[in-house]
Amino acid sequence: MARSLATIRASLDAAQAAQPALAPLNSPSATSMPSLWKNVVAFCSFQLETLWDVFRAEVDAIIDRARPGTPAWYADQAYKFQLGDTLTVDDNGIRYPAGSTGARIITRAAAKESDANGVLKLFVKVAKDGTAPGTLAPLSDSERVQVQGYFDRIRFAGTRLEVVSRAADRLQVFGQVYYDPLLSVDGVKAAVAASVRAYLGRLEFDGLVYVAQIEDAIQAVAGVKDVRLTDVKKRVGSAAAVAITRVYETEAGYITEDAAPLDFATTLQFLPHGA
Repeated sequence: MARSLATIRASLDAAQAAQPALAPLNSPSATSMPSLWKNVVAFCSFQLETLWDVFRAEVDAIIDRARPGTPAWYADQAYKFQLGDTLTVDDNGIRYPAGSTGARIITRAAAKESDANGVLKLFVKVAKDGTAPGTLAPLSDSERVQVQGYFDRIRFAGTRLEVVSRAADRLQVFGQVYYDPLLSVDGVKAAVAASVRAYLGRLEFDGLVYVAQIEDAIQAVAGVKDVRLTDVKKRVGSAAAVAITRVYETEAGYITEDAAPLDFATTLQFLPHGA
């Protein structure tokens, strides 16, 4: 990790102090020639160490994706799936033949190992773009079967793998929002709902939902003076909603606002501040 400029400069000062022959170069002026040269060397060292950090991060990312058999490698392979195309096996490995034109429908993917009933299994969560811009949707049953078949062909022997593609998890937020009474309550409601939706949209695929960050998203809205969340719940499919105490890992890989009458503008109570 790159050292700070101050740390590098301090190391140069210490190195100088350890050399008696350099004792005469002890001017207290910040513009003295020795001081200026040390600043130049410190700055150049800082830039070089910063570039090393960037290079190392890039190399680590490439290795993580390229190393066959890791969860990150499987997630990367999901993006290469081509709908309706068959795979071939030759001296170059398992691949799609040249000229294959099947659509690459998977736009979000994540892979994670989990203990399923005492058996270690790799779950690959995938989703495709929804009909509305910026939204996600699950694969159809026939598409998911094709993706499962694709992974059954390319997976490493002995790997228990399951492709998961579900409709978005649903989020419910209950509580009180205290707002500036000089503002339109309808405008504040719309802004709060939009802010929480934007927070959910920024989450990484298969990311974590934090109750505290939901509260932060509401607090960030202009005109909101205070927030008191009484309950935050998640719902998966047709199952009953379950409370989130602090953090929640989405089952589908992504999460959206629940439908009315459990949408944010309905479940949140908006009260004039000071009332």
